[in-house]
Amino acid sequence: MKSVAYWSKRMEQLNESLLDKGVPFTKAMNKEYRKAQISIQTDVNNFYQRFADNNGIVSLSAAKQVLKAGELKEFKWTVEDYIARGKENAIDQRWMKELENASIRVRVTRLESIQLQMKQHVEELSAKRLAGTTELLGNVYKDGYYRSVFELEKGIGIGASFAKIDKRQLEAILSAPWAPDGSNFSQRIWTDRVKLTGTLRNIFTQGLIRGDTSKQMVEQLMERFDVSRKNAERLILTESAYFAGQSRIAGYKELGVEQYRYTATLDSRTSITCRDLDGKVFDVEDAQVNVNYPPMHGHCRSTTIPHYEDNIKERVARDEDGKTYKVPEDINYNDWAEKYAPEATETVTVETPTKQAPETPLPTIEIPGGPTKDIPIPQQQSMSLPTMDDFEAGVEEPRRGVVNRKYNPRASYFADLPNLSDDVLEKVSDVNREVARSGYKEAKEILVMLDKTTGEEIARLSGSVNKVTFSKEVDQKLRKASPRSVILTHNHPRGTRVNVKDSMNLGDYLSIDTVVATGHNGGISFVNAAKSTADGVALRSVLPGIFLEINAVLQKDKKYATMSKTAQDEYFDYQVLLRLAKEMGWVYEEDFTATKTDPRI
Repeated sequence: MKSVAYWSKRMEQLNESLLDKGVPFTKAMNKEYRKAQISIQTDVNNFYQRFADNNGIVSLSAAKQVLKAGELKEFKWTVEDYIARGKENAIDQRWMKELENASIRVRVTRLESIQLQMKQHVEELSAKRLAGTTELLGNVYKDGYYRSVFELEKGIGIGASFAKIDKRQLEAILSAPWAPDGSNFSQRIWTDRVKLTGTLRNIFTQGLIRGDTSKQMVEQLMERFDVSRKNAERLILTESAYFAGQSRIAGYKELGVEQYRYTATLDSRTSITCRDLDGKVFDVEDAQVNVNYPPMHGHCRSTTIPHYEDNIKERVARDEDGKTYKVPEDINYNDWAEKYAPEATETVTVETPTKQAPETPLPTIEIPGGPTKDIPIPQQQSMSLPTMDDFEAGVEEPRRGVVNRKYNPRASYFADLPNLSDDVLEKVSDVNREVARSGYKEAKEILVMLDKTTGEEIARLSGSVNKVTFSKEVDQKLRKASPRSVILTHNHPRGTRVNVKDSMNLGDYLSIDTVVATGHNGGISFVNAAKSTADGVALRSVLPGIFLEINAVLQKDKKYATMSKTAQDEYFDYQVLLRLAKEMGWVYEEDFTATKTDPRI
């Protein structure tokens, strides 16, 4: 029987060789990132050269001007080139559809044109990442499996029949989710794609508002690209370690290895977790990644070795119905593979995932004015956000369950809004109380527009039981008002929190400083813009990615699964709002102490 030292040396060498497969791919990906960065830098510089004023600045208003006839023609040539390149590089079909739609548009703004260019570079990069990562991980698993079997048979000196890996099995293995959020590597790549696109849009729009020069703009965009690049490197390392480990345990199971010994690479970089697990023995059937089987964390280098307590040679001969064969100690891998596993030397051909949606298509929504359509939204969390066709600027409370809760005369209706004088805070509190009382009596939503400095009422609107639509007059007042000078407060008859649709007004109208929602039963919540200059374009660019993030987390939440449909909808919206506020740099606060035992809050 071979010693622990023998197995440790052989299996550590195998693990290192598998992890090293990611090195050349990482270098290739870094080169692709650099290409994309250079392309975006060139596009941004060209944008500034064409549209900047004498001070070298492009204002947001100038960026929102429509392309002239010649510029539009040039834009369409660019889009046609993108479509051609997309067909060559297996670009996501949803983006290809957007490009086709863009190619026939007759009205395109300067800002939309540069945003499309940036997104194209991200789409091409993501497609290459996905194809390359799929091929790499397929090779890691396939090579790891056959080499694990080889090492085990060589170590015990006897071999037996074992399962071979085909294309279908390999694709199933690669697509299986294993991360805590229930996603696999391809889903994480596409999620990062959405995040990167949204962040670049946000940076660009905020830069225009601040009056950044082209140099300042490029520096910020490149900095965010570096974050994505580092995430890509981390994903390659972590996924390679995972599939290397899974290939090893598959080999254990095939050859009847019942236990394994955890083996950490002990040096100054070894984590406390891996040090504690080093040398411990576990049953193969109880192996769990992040619990007792590597990888235990990002950049994990630990591996496992087989643990035998009896004569494995006798057990293999006794347990196998088929023939066994002797495996000499001096045989090399190529000779072994040629004789016993010719499939091991064949090139991996795995289909690259073309979509990240489930087998059964989920209903989709289209964010008003948003750049990304067809973002899947889970059916059980149907959002209250409108579609392009029916969107009307305003505030809205989803109409479900109890429609009109009783007015609570004991509540203070006080909202501790930041950076306001005590006099203004008292005026806001009075208005909150008044709209809650009147809203309850009239069974409708009431919206009041207040001056942030004086607390004086600027405008007032009444709507239906769960919705207020902005009038043309209010719309114009909001557009003409000074930046972050207005407070919007309105009642929610059902007593729910301020929601995602309410908060979208902070992006659509940069004059709005705070949106307050007052529940009839005394609950108060608000979203404050703080120092954020992000507009509606930036907001809508990050929202689809947030939907996917929150959905992935909640689908694994056991408590969430037991909630009622109404509670699920509200909780989903609440989690999206919190994530959106963090992304946009807003402040969210709430106070529901006056609602006492309200089970919904």
